Amino acid sequence: MRIPDNLVPGLRTITGPVLIYFYKGKPERGFALRKDEFVTSLRALEEARKKAGFVQPQDK
Repeated sequence: MRIPDNLVPGLRTITGPVLIYFYKGKPERGFALRKDEFVTSLRALEEARKKAGFVQPQDK
């Protein structure tokens, strides 16, 4: 798949994860994730929190 250089600033020099937004199968825009960023769903994040044993007040 070819992602046009102008969709992600600095694309040619990036090493690491990049998030690309598509519209009807065509790349529209994107950005590089920082070293401390990741992509997940709220459901998956909540499940990981519970499995790790972190308790929030509403869990008690």
